[in-house]
Amino acid sequence: SSIRVVVAFNSRAVTCNLLVIAAVTIKMQRVSRRKQIEQAISSLDAFPKVEPEVQETSSSGGLTTIITSTIIILLVVGEFMYYRTVDTKYEYKVDTDMRQDMLLSLDITIAMRCKYLGADYIDVSGNSSDAASKYLKMDTVHFKLAPNQEKWHRDLVEKKAGSRGLDSLERFLHGTGRATDMPEPDVEFQNEEPKACRLHGKIPVNKVAANFHISAGKSIHHARGHSHLVGMVPEREINFTHRFNRLSFSKSENEIHTLEGDLQTTENAQEMFQYYLKVVPTYTKNLRQPEPVRSFQYSVTEQRRRIDMLGSQGLPGIYVKYDFEPLSVHIKQVRRPFLSFIVRLCGIIGGVFATSGMMHQTISSTFGPMFFKSDASNLPSSAK
Repeated sequence: SSIRVVVAFNSRAVTCNLLVIAAVTIKMQRVSRRKQIEQAISSLDAFPKVEPEVQETSSSGGLTTIITSTIIILLVVGEFMYYRTVDTKYEYKVDTDMRQDMLLSLDITIAMRCKYLGADYIDVSGNSSDAASKYLKMDTVHFKLAPNQEKWHRDLVEKKAGSRGLDSLERFLHGTGRATDMPEPDVEFQNEEPKACRLHGKIPVNKVAANFHISAGKSIHHARGHSHLVGMVPEREINFTHRFNRLSFSKSENEIHTLEGDLQTTENAQEMFQYYLKVVPTYTKNLRQPEPVRSFQYSVTEQRRRIDMLGSQGLPGIYVKYDFEPLSVHIKQVRRPFLSFIVRLCGIIGGVFATSGMMHQTISSTFGPMFFKSDASNLPSSAK
C-alpha cells in the first residue's frame, strides 16, 4: 500500500509540473508573438525618431520656427473667425406651393383728384373687381410732402439703394427696419387746396397672371367686363404724375421692393405708364426661425408712352401687369459644420509645417554657410 501511495503522489507531482511547464510555454509564446507584432508594427513607422544627443540646432531653424508659429497662429485665428460666421445658402426649386392666399399691398399717390380716378383688378381666370370701392381707401392729400414725410421717403429710398444684388436677398432674412406706412403730415399747407389722391389698402388676389390699373374716370362693370367714364373727366384735370409708397405681394411689412419710393412725373395729360412685373416666390429662414417664411420678390420692366387718340391706343393711367415665375428661391442661414472646421485646421497646420520644412532646407543649403552658423559650431573641439 505504501508503494501505491508513493506512486500516486509521484504521478500527481508530475502532472502538476507538466501543467506548470505548459502554462509557462504558452505565456512565453504569447510574449514572443506580441514582440513579433510590435516589431512588425515598428517596421512600418513613417516617423523615425532622432535621439536628442545627435540633434543639432541652428539660427536658421529657430527663425523658421518663429515664422512658422506666427503664420499658424494667424491662420488658425482667421479660420476660427470664418467658422463663427453664418453661411447663407441659396436654392432654386420648382414652386409647388398651391396656396392662393395672397394680398396685393398698394400705397400710391397720384397728382389727380380722387373723384376722377378709377381702380380695377382682373386676372386670367376671369375674376375682376372694382378695387377702388371695395378694398382701397382714397384720401385727398397734397402731392407735396411734409417735412416728416420727406424724411420717411428719403430713408426709404436710401435703404432701397443699399439693397442690390445678393444684399437684396439678405434683407429678407433680417428685415430693413423701415416704417410700415407713410406718416401723416406734421404741418398743414396754408392756402393750398389738396389736389392729389392717395390710394392705399390690400387687395386679395389669386396666384395667377393679372392686371391692376388706375385710369381716368370711374369704372362701370358689366357682363363683358368694365368701362371707364374717361369722357367725363376734363383733360386739364388729368395728370398721372405718381409716387409709389408701397407695392408688395408679401405679408411682411419690413421688406423694401423694387418700385417702392419711385417717382414718375409728366406734363402730358395723355400719358400711359405700364409696369410689367415678374413675381418670384421666396422662402427665407434665419437661425431664429423654426419654419421658413413665405414672401414674394419681383422684377420690373417699365414703359411710358403718349396716347394720340383715346380708345384706339388705350386710356391714360397706370397699368401694373404681373405674372408668377414657376421657380422659387429658398434662402436659409446655416452654421458651418464643426467637422469641416477641424479638417481645415489640420490641413492648415500640416501644410504650413511641410512647407516650412522644405523652405528651411532650401534656405540652409543655399544661404546657410553665409548667414547662419549652427550652435554646434560654437562648441569646443573636445565637446564635438
